[in-house]
Amino acid sequence: MVDERAFFDNFAAVLGGADRARMQPFIADGAPLSRLDAHSNNFAMTCIAALSSTFKVVRTLVGDEYFTALARAYIQKTPPEHSSLTFYGAGFAQFLRSFEPAQKQVPYIAPIASLDWAWFRAYQAADEPALSGQDLQGVAPQLLPTRAPGLHASVQLLRFSIPAYSLWKINAGNEENPDPVDMNGGREWAVIWRQNNQVQHTALSQAEYNFLDAIGFGRSFAEGWTDAIRHDAHFDLKEQFSRWLVAGVFKGEKND
Repeated sequence: MVDERAFFDNFAAVLGGADRARMQPFIADGAPLSRLDAHSNNFAMTCIAALSSTFKVVRTLVGDEYFTALARAYIQKTPPEHSSLTFYGAGFAQFLRSFEPAQKQVPYIAPIASLDWAWFRAYQAADEPALSGQDLQGVAPQLLPTRAPGLHASVQLLRFSIPAYSLWKINAGNEENPDPVDMNGGREWAVIWRQNNQVQHTALSQAEYNFLDAIGFGRSFAEGWTDAIRHDAHFDLKEQFSRWLVAGVFKGEKND
């Protein structure tokens, strides 16, 4: 009697790139193991297509052939755990950080993958209201700094030791004749979020990043300002509050 659990465990392993000899105990005598290659190839191509649709800028920068090689290595190390591939690739950026060939040949690619994944997460985030001026009607102006709304579910904050956002931005859009990116340009900060069903993104200063990061951790606007002025003594809380309120990055109040 065939052990179904063992059959499916081994079949899944072979689909992920393991030695097909693992399926020998489950194959009829005389049947060639090479028949499994069609299943393995179909599985790999489906996973590669899913990764390709999410990590578009990574694919643009390294080319289709190199991207396919990276994807195959990732699939073998981290095969899908769910029947749906919609969210497959959550660990791709981390994989690239530890994958030696990528680190030697394209050391900037892991941060780019982080940005692609952040864009995807912003796009797929829960549909919840953003804080609006109407939510704040009746709140005394002197009490506004004490508010701690948190960040909208779509907001993704990122920081890099290299100009990863600049490189990602010019390859994510349709900019004509963009200025070349100096990869020795130092650190960068960025935010990606969704507003009115459109994914938005922009560069941040370190002070802006710290301000939004504090809000994201449930701290008040005043506490965020305290963090921000450590990097920019002229950080204007009123101006920044207005900017990000209009942008829709603060979590709104639910109407129950």
